[in-house]
Amino acid sequence: MLELKKVVVCGAPGKDVQIKIDDVKKLPPPFQKHLKRTVGYSKIPEAYGPEWSIERALEELNKRLVQPIYYSYGGRAPHVAYGIAKLGGKAVLVTVFGEDYDKEYDGFFGGGYWSHLKKSGVEMSLLEVEVPEELFKEPAKLREYLLSKYGDEIHRASVLKVVGRETSTIVCVKDREGMDFYYIDDVRGASAIELGRPAPREVLGAGDIVFVTTSEASFMEDAVNVASQLGKEVMMDIAVYTLTHDIVRRILPKVHIVFGNPLELKFVTDAFGIKRVDEIFDVTDTGLPKLVIQEDKFEGFIVALSREGEAAKAGPIPLDKTGNSVGCCDGMAAGFLALYQRGADIEVCLKAGLVEAASIWEVEGVQEGMLSKEELVARYRKLFGEEAEEVAKILAD
Repeated sequence: MLELKKVVVCGAPGKDVQIKIDDVKKLPPPFQKHLKRTVGYSKIPEAYGPEWSIERALEELNKRLVQPIYYSYGGRAPHVAYGIAKLGGKAVLVTVFGEDYDKEYDGFFGGGYWSHLKKSGVEMSLLEVEVPEELFKEPAKLREYLLSKYGDEIHRASVLKVVGRETSTIVCVKDREGMDFYYIDDVRGASAIELGRPAPREVLGAGDIVFVTTSEASFMEDAVNVASQLGKEVMMDIAVYTLTHDIVRRILPKVHIVFGNPLELKFVTDAFGIKRVDEIFDVTDTGLPKLVIQEDKFEGFIVALSREGEAAKAGPIPLDKTGNSVGCCDGMAAGFLALYQRGADIEVCLKAGLVEAASIWEVEGVQEGMLSKEELVARYRKLFGEEAEEVAKILAD
């Protein structure tokens, strides 16, 4: 039996505000340019036009509601860590909460976020930090302050609780067909501390795999750099919220496995001035990445490309799109990682990710659709037949 590898998942959490509308095509033109993307509150005037704000955007969305707005647990990193833990895997979460880190918001089905994740088996260690407000606008000084005031503690704690701030709100918008886009509170949210937060070296050092996903770009880059220096297997979800082409060019040569949907992978190819996803393997001299995983939650398939060509493919599978498209790719990552950390073949990992994504499509929320071992095996059996028995053995070991 292979030893179960520990996955350290790095990224921002959120209080998801779930908004479902009739059809994104009926929204004003500024919305159309940013579908399937995340825009910070502070960036809306730049993205939509100077006359736009989060308040005006929400006014437009309220005109097209097809169901009441509600809260749910949010953030790609907590979703992935929770999904791994629910399948009995080892997951450590590196993230940032506000003073409301354990508040029971309406729609939080398992209690406050901290308690909910702890009960699920996600490993976390907490450090409370207090930062002068003016430092949030000066990342270099913020980093210096955190290192000076908290010393080695900043590298030993996986989770920061930021005094005077709330866990960032993430507005998740989708229509009846599943087309989605997002806004994140980068003004009042606690995650702004990641503009200057050093990646916690001791936490990353205790893991085997480091999975980096949506956060402030500077923190994502630092996490990749530190994990690479420590000799870890680095995986990255190309979430284009704050990433720039320059950062992608710097960190891609250090990433073993890249995850992304077609739009996100186009961001990578554009960064290198290439046309095809398979050309990504030609733009570095490090032998990395080893795999590029292209996710398509709308068609229900997932493909892993390697330097030798198509390494594995799963799907398309039938999807019951009765619930929510938001978080389906988080499910793909969670299912993949939970099997990968156990040494399963890449194709099996891909299929497990698809099974998770299909389940999330059927619910409102994300973690509401994450599966237990027994649930994943049962759904895997319906989709892929007798292969499920091997998955059951892998998960049981």
